[in-house]
Amino acid sequence: ADLPVIICGMAGARQGWIEAPYVETPALLDSVIGRAVPVPGNSRDVRIVPGLAQRAADAPDVMRGEETQLAGIPELREAGNHVVCMPGTHSKWVSISDGAVTGFGTWMTGELYSLLTGHSVLKHSVGGGATAFVPSSAAFAEGVETGLRDRADLTSHLFGIRACGLLLGLGSQDAAAKLSGLLIGTEIGAAERRYPAAGPVMLVGSGLMYALYERASEIAGIEANRT
Repeated sequence: ADLPVIICGMAGARQGWIEAPYVETPALLDSVIGRAVPVPGNSRDVRIVPGLAQRAADAPDVMRGEETQLAGIPELREAGNHVVCMPGTHSKWVSISDGAVTGFGTWMTGELYSLLTGHSVLKHSVGGGATAFVPSSAAFAEGVETGLRDRADLTSHLFGIRACGLLLGLGSQDAAAKLSGLLIGTEIGAAERRYPAAGPVMLVGSGLMYALYERASEIAGIEANRT
């Protein structure tokens, strides 16, 4: 009953258990964890970690949960400059200098993939292939290369997947792979421009998601180290 509890993520959101106000960037990772908000009315010490906010007129952004993952990587709390990629439903790219988050950006890549495969005309092209393709797929690599090269034409290339199925016999697994590659390639191309890395990008992830971003980084010529 006296074991302390630390909670991160959406429990601290405005619609969550207790709002844990955002810490604004630039922010030292150690100071973010140190500003965890106590939850009253409990027999034990329960605290919720605040998220991070980037209050920039040209790039406003927020995160909740990822700041705790970042704080768990010892190298990021030491001297030096790092760029971190955190794939997910809402992928985060984070710039860190001497233990402080100096900037970050969110790409809705995973959510867009889910929406497009389940609720758009592309659901007819992807069918049951949405989770069946592998990162080594040639169609995935083609999608990544297209996203890196022509990210300004993303919406046109998306419909092209539908046309490829109707006219060129593109199968459901390859359609899913190409769609995934196109979205991830577009994200990586934009993030690399916004957060150029002097060294390897730290890639935080696991399972299929990690493997996809590792392969896409390789295609993009980016050295990515797993964390």
